[in-house]
Amino acid sequence: MALNDRLYIPVKEGVDVSPHDLVVCNVEPALLSPSKKFAKKYEVIGDIAILDWLRSTKTVAEELLETRRDIKVVLAATSDVRGAYRLKDLVFVAGERRTQTTHKEYGSSLLMDVSKVYFSPRLATERHRVAGLAESSETAVDMFAGVGPFTIMLAKKVKQVIAFEINPVAVYYLKKNIDLNNITNVIACLGDARDMAPEFRGAAQRVVMNLPHSAFEFLGEALMTLDAAGGFIHYYDVKPENEFAYTVDKVKEAIEQHGRTVDDLNFKKVRSYAPRRYHIVLDIKVGAD
Repeated sequence: MALNDRLYIPVKEGVDVSPHDLVVCNVEPALLSPSKKFAKKYEVIGDIAILDWLRSTKTVAEELLETRRDIKVVLAATSDVRGAYRLKDLVFVAGERRTQTTHKEYGSSLLMDVSKVYFSPRLATERHRVAGLAESSETAVDMFAGVGPFTIMLAKKVKQVIAFEINPVAVYYLKKNIDLNNITNVIACLGDARDMAPEFRGAAQRVVMNLPHSAFEFLGEALMTLDAAGGFIHYYDVKPENEFAYTVDKVKEAIEQHGRTVDDLNFKKVRSYAPRRYHIVLDIKVGAD
């Protein structure tokens, strides 16, 4: 940082700088980042903004609180999504000291604690699309339900939704959201999809598999819950563009190895996930058993 013809370099306490003509400032390097460079690198869940820790500064947080009146809390993520519960490590930056909020999308309200459950606001359009494909006579299985964004939207359209979720805190909020949205046709199940699927063998005409990176491991359970007469699977993954064709072939082959047929398959990029990597969905029509 240049000021008054001097160069100010942030250093850790205890560093010997005596041989150099320096002015020592014990400040966090992140606080020196110009806010305009990073102001758009965040996501909003309810009234909570979550920044990438490497791009987050108090300046950016204060700017968000000043310019967006819908944001009341600013947090920073210090890790990627990880673990069975798909959580990020979050730290408080500015605003109100809380992590619970209510997020709204397409007429649904979703209460959650963003530090204890997984939720992506970037899939709102995709959730709306899938609900639009469903028929009122269907039973749907949401294999990795979280706080219920797919479940709630589908429940407003179909006869029944069976929701699996391994995180007990997420199930707590899922049940809260069922009540909050005046939904009465959801069976909320706490447990791993591998354990839950045999209890609902052949129950569904539509299955949602929103577990990027790991969905393939549960494809057998998804087929187990699908009606013997056939139905639809929405299979999500994250892949680089050069693996799209391989992924489609691999999923088709796995379904056939389980004794089912693929009558139709539509491939779609949902969103950019990282440089040259995409969140994708395969809408698969599975034939009769």
